[in-house]
Amino acid sequence: MAKRFRMFAGPNGSGKSSLIEQISDDFNMGYFVNADNVKTSFKNHGFLDCNEYLPRQVSDQEWNTFILNCDLENRLGTSYFPPIRLKENIMVAEDDINSYHAALICEFFRIILLRCTSGFSFETVMSHPSKVSFLRHARSSGFKTYLYFICTQDPEINKSRVYIRHRKGGHYVSDEKIESRYYRSLELLSSAFMEADRAYVLDSSSKNRDVVLEKSGQEVSVYSDTIPEWVDKYLVKKLSFK
Repeated sequence: MAKRFRMFAGPNGSGKSSLIEQISDDFNMGYFVNADNVKTSFKNHGFLDCNEYLPRQVSDQEWNTFILNCDLENRLGTSYFPPIRLKENIMVAEDDINSYHAALICEFFRIILLRCTSGFSFETVMSHPSKVSFLRHARSSGFKTYLYFICTQDPEINKSRVYIRHRKGGHYVSDEKIESRYYRSLELLSSAFMEADRAYVLDSSSKNRDVVLEKSGQEVSVYSDTIPEWVDKYLVKKLSFK
């Protein structure tokens, strides 16, 4: 059986977590790498059990090599990263782990997973070209790649959902970041769509999560009589397959 990599992408507040729950009921997600889960583990327990994210043990040397090659100043705006110790696949940080630190730890896990034979999945806003590059890298590394991209017709919907989520105890994202990530993510949609072996594009503007388009290899199926404006602008017109 082919090893599978699934990337769940879309702007903040689009409904990625709910979609992941739905997909995981029917399909094997493999190891699931999520920065929010990483951050929560450090916050609640003071450590991270790498066995939940990786099929093999990792060493201090692998982690230190990764951090040395990360260009922290450019990535984080500072050269400081909380010192981390690894023992028997338990990661312990000597200082608080924030969202940016958690994202880098997840990147480390994804790089390790590319060298393994186990399937894995991760969730991303996909507001940076590196995520499309990773999709390409996974494919060239022998994974069958799946893209699930979910979005709404208006970033104001996303802002409202993130606000409600934050009021219920979820993590905060500023309106400015939500909107800028919304458009950056959409600009990368067509590239990601073409890189994946299988791709699903869903509109979550309403309470439903409607599959608008599906790609399998070179075949594209359209499941909606009315193509949402964002799908038409950022995917259909760019790729001219309607």
